[in-house]
Formats: sequence, structure tokens, C-alpha cells
Amino acid sequence: MNAGARRLASAMAASLVVSGLLAAEEPKKPWSDVADFGFVMTSGNADGTNLAFANKFKYAWSNAELTFDAAALHAESTTRDITNPAPYGAAVVTDTTATTASSYALALMYRQNISERFYWYAGAAWYQNFFAGIDDRYIAGGGVGYTFLKTPRHLLKGELGLDFTRQVPLKSPPPDELATTDFLGMRAYLGYEFKISEKSKLTEDLNIFENFDTTSAWRANSFTALTAGFTDSLALKLSYTVLYSNDPLQKIIAPAAGALPGEPNAIYTFEKTDTILAVALVVNF
Repeated sequence: MNAGARRLASAMAASLVVSGLLAAEEPKKPWSDVADFGFVMTSGNADGTNLAFANKFKYAWSNAELTFDAAALHAESTTRDITNPAPYGAAVVTDTTATTASSYALALMYRQNISERFYWYAGAAWYQNFFAGIDDRYIAGGGVGYTFLKTPRHLLKGELGLDFTRQVPLKSPPPDELATTDFLGMRAYLGYEFKISEKSKLTEDLNIFENFDTTSAWRANSFTALTAGFTDSLALKLSYTVLYSNDPLQKIIAPAAGALPGEPNAIYTFEKTDTILAVALVVNF
């Protein structure tokens, strides 16, 4: 090998070493954003629309993280009534579209490490679900958390804290016997993640809320998800959500039109359990 070739080879080797060092020192992107999309629409003989969306944004520092979560679920269906009215001989079709599911949620959470496993958190959330009788639910609170297990494949952590909740039920006819309630409570959380492969994982998030004013009005939310990745940016998620309220809200129903004066109102109690089974396309930004 002549001198020119040796100098060229040395320069190329030095360039590769420098490039490798620069790549190794390049800082990791501090933020991540994961969006879930689910959409079904039918038309023709049967009309309906189902839309599900969720987004999780996270910004991480060396010893802290900030997360912002948003979720929306909306479903509409159309019922068709076919009649043969006078003068008869011609079918009359009447379509009626109604919302059959609607819920929205926002949550902001900040966590900061105290030690390698111990940390504190503070957060705020808003939730709305007309079909469960909830016009608005605001929650603010904080507490401490502990990472019980952290390995390349397993992550298990728990949190315990205090929450202040303001809950606004759906409006009732006067007199409004179901007023807005404010109460202090406790939140217990357990989160688990199992990394099945490089692009697939199983997660479980369990939240339990206690109401110090009415101890029977405790709630529990469970979210189980299996995510299978196609690429670094796309994945398919199958999830199952359980929302349980041990003492669900009630709604006052006024007497139907034409009722005699003084007829009593009826009280309807909402169901204790709501479940959501969803399949969504996951996009990692």
C-alpha cells in the first residue's frame, strides 16, 4: 500500500471513530408522543359511527417526568322505522340518529424522583361521561410512589396519595336534589408492564379512589392493553377498560307530559359498571 492510500485509509478510520463518538454522545430525545386511533363507520342499510382517540405525551428529565393524557370516545347509531301510512302503497322511512356513548378525559401528571425507587407526584384531571350521569368531574391531588420491580422486561410500581374531587352531576328538574359535591379522598394506583418482545408489551393500570365523605362511594378503574408493534412507529393495540362505581350517581326524572299536578318524580340509578373493548392503531411520534 503506497503512502497516499495509507493516508486515505487512516483518514477514513479516524472519520468513522469520530462519527461513532458523536453518535454515542448524541442526547436522547427528551419527549415522546403516542396516539391511538380507532374508527368505524357504516352506511347504507345500517348507519353508525364509532370514534375512539387517546394520546399520551411525555417529557422526561434526568430525575423527573411530565405526562399529559387525553382520551375521547363517541358513538352514534341510526335506527330506521319503515311504515306504510295512508294513502298506503308507499313505504315511508324515518331515520333517527342518537348518541349511544360519549366520554372525554384529560389528565396532567408530574413525577420526580426522591431516590432510585422512591418518588413523589402531583396531578390534575377532568372527566365527562353523560351516560354515567357525570357532567364534569375535576380531580387534583398528589402523593408518593415506589418502583417495586424494574428489569429489562418487567416494571411494577405503585402510588398512594390524597385527592380533592369536585363532581357535577347531570342537571335535574327543580328542585335540584342532586347538587354538586366536593370531597376529599384517597387514590391508590398499581401499574405493571411486561415487555413481551422488542415491539410488543402487556400493560395493566389499576386506580382505586376512596371518598372520605361517603365511604361507600369508592371507585375503581382498570385498563388492560396488549400492544403489538409492526414497525418502530406503528402498532396495533387491543385494550379492555373497566370503570366501576360502587355508589353510582342518580338522576331525577320528572313526570311525563300530561301528568296531574303533584305526581312524584322518579329516581333513576345509573349502572355500577362500564366496560370498553377497543382495537386501535397506535402511532409513535
